Amino acid sequence: MADFDTLSSALRGEVMTDIASNFFGARIAIDDERALFEFVESDIRLSEQRALNICGQLQALLTSREDLENMLRAIGVSPEFVSRIEESDPWLSMPVPFALTTEGRYRKCVLETYTRMLNAFDFFLHGITYRKNTAEKYGKTTGYYRYLEWCDELNERIKKVNRDHSPTQVLSVVREMDVEKTAKQRAVGTVNSEAGCIPGDDLCILLLPREELQEMELPELPDLETTLTSGETVAETIKRYAGAVYKREPEKVKQIIRILKQN
Repeated sequence: MADFDTLSSALRGEVMTDIASNFFGARIAIDDERALFEFVESDIRLSEQRALNICGQLQALLTSREDLENMLRAIGVSPEFVSRIEESDPWLSMPVPFALTTEGRYRKCVLETYTRMLNAFDFFLHGITYRKNTAEKYGKTTGYYRYLEWCDELNERIKKVNRDHSPTQVLSVVREMDVEKTAKQRAVGTVNSEAGCIPGDDLCILLLPREELQEMELPELPDLETTLTSGETVAETIKRYAGAVYKREPEKVKQIIRILKQN
């Protein structure tokens, strides 16, 4: 009988070790990936802010938020995201391109700023491919779309761990392995988990806040060569719109050009 008790105790110890390894191992793996996910989030938010900052510079060039929104609509882009641009005056700094007239220089400034904005939005949404050192190896930064997919994938794994390795299930298995204690519990009644004796959902791993990440989304911007329904290219529409702003606000535009030259 003593040998049987020793064998039974050893078996229980081995099983409990396996249960603990599986339980904590699965949660540690999730915690490690979650830490990496949150680390990458800072880069995503930085590229989002950079894109919005350049958008703010374009707004300053066009003299008003209304003009920026109207120009975006003219090239087929919803301007809803414009409300996320900070109200503070952006720092305008760029080489003033050569043109024979102030209007020509202004049009080129607007076009170049849109190009920078286009690149910043593309970097935020899709990431970029880069070369690793000097070898013929390439990597790719994580863009917003891939980051959102990663969030969904990680949340699915979190749900699976919560479902397959819940604290309540693990403790139930462990308790049932103690024959004497189980017999006593059956004699006095089951333990109420609501009384705090058995940890439940409060120990489940929390899901990542996908809704908060969706608030970062920015629209796809069309390339300069894209032909719009009007028959114009995006570049032609932007230059035409910039010309209209110049004709309406010539003094404001001249002041902007002077600021650019000073910076």
